[in-house]
Amino acid sequence: MNWKRGVVATAVLLVAACSSPDPQIPSSGQSKVAASPDVSKVTIEGDPSAPVNKLAMQAIADLEQYWGEQFPALYDKEFEPIAGGYHAVTEDSPAPPCTTSPDEVAGNAFYCSTEDVVAWDAQLLLPDLQERFGDFAIPVVMAHEWGHAVQTRSNFTARTVTSELQADCFAGAWARHAKDDGVFDVTAADLDTALAGILDLRDTPGTSHIDPNAHGSGFDRVSAFQDGYDNGLARCKDYRDDEPMVLELPFTDVVDAAREGNAPYDSIVNGVPYDIEDYFSQVYPELAGGQQWPPLRSIEPFHPDSPPMCGDTLAEGYVLFYCVPDDYVAWDNEFGMPRVYQQGGDYAVASLLATQWGLAALTRLGDDSDEKTSTLRGDCLAGGYTASVILYNRPDTSTFHISPGDLDEAIKALLVFRGEGDVERQGAGWARVKAFREGVINGAEACLNYED
Repeated sequence: MNWKRGVVATAVLLVAACSSPDPQIPSSGQSKVAASPDVSKVTIEGDPSAPVNKLAMQAIADLEQYWGEQFPALYDKEFEPIAGGYHAVTEDSPAPPCTTSPDEVAGNAFYCSTEDVVAWDAQLLLPDLQERFGDFAIPVVMAHEWGHAVQTRSNFTARTVTSELQADCFAGAWARHAKDDGVFDVTAADLDTALAGILDLRDTPGTSHIDPNAHGSGFDRVSAFQDGYDNGLARCKDYRDDEPMVLELPFTDVVDAAREGNAPYDSIVNGVPYDIEDYFSQVYPELAGGQQWPPLRSIEPFHPDSPPMCGDTLAEGYVLFYCVPDDYVAWDNEFGMPRVYQQGGDYAVASLLATQWGLAALTRLGDDSDEKTSTLRGDCLAGGYTASVILYNRPDTSTFHISPGDLDEAIKALLVFRGEGDVERQGAGWARVKAFREGVINGAEACLNYED
């Protein structure tokens, strides 16, 4: 999938057409270790030569040093090293502590507080995560499990979901250190794919936040990781039940549950644009000092063989864009957006459409920010639209509701459907997710002066 941002007219957001058959999570390549602490001091139960175990050991070496330094400053007592060891488990391994069989570790990584042990599936889970989400996904998994070890040492008590989100937050804070201090050579693409990995490990849509096995929706988990990355360990320490807010949403009814929250593609592209128009018709006067929203002149679903004109330029080869001079939103209704629907779900399509109306709103407001900033502000306004749907605060004019998993689909759209050059033009996927979340949590007004 080669998505790029082109320019048809000033401030026009264009997303280029697919050059490969299906949208895929972009490969982050290899994360080279730049300056890790002494790995020779790390001993594991398992094969230290396995690629995923090498990455795990490199992360552990730094995590031991990092928490040895940070824990006393955070909790005013010394950090006690993990005593039960590190266990890289395969089907031929002996059962690690806290289990009766290596089968119990299959597909999992965990910290066991009763034995003070970190264990991981080195045969299936970690190799799969590495293949799909890049090398840095492995250190992030280790950092999350270390977060649970920190909780044991700090006597943290909370619901399961809160504990999991705090561990994600701790992992985000460590990831910032690993990037900034050169422990790992982490690019923006590495962060995007690591976040996609966190998204992939979310709860099943419809899970209650008070479920004893809940770990958080993808939106919750990515938000917590970014919280730690941006705001540091002190912010993570303050996590409590319902702070930050957990957005594990229920299905609206049995029909919604039966279709797993997904509406047909045609109902999205034929209905959502009008609902987005309704949203901006109501919120725009609040943003523009009482001025009314000028409706878009048109929407233009098109076949890629006959793309529309934007000004005096043929919008050839693009999937989705807002045309400034002619004031319309257009999308490839034959291949591009249907593929987004197939790969990302219904709200992946809805959220990407909403970003274009966000750009239209910025144009109407006279926003003159640079391309990256306007992209982020458009993403933020798409989050504001999403908040309106969650709150169902337009009952007289809108019947749209959010389904469990929709927020995760929106994040996936912003993270995954990227291509060469998009980071430089539009900003990293994780930055776009952060902007979208700002709109969801704080509403449209927070988007007008949003800066990364």
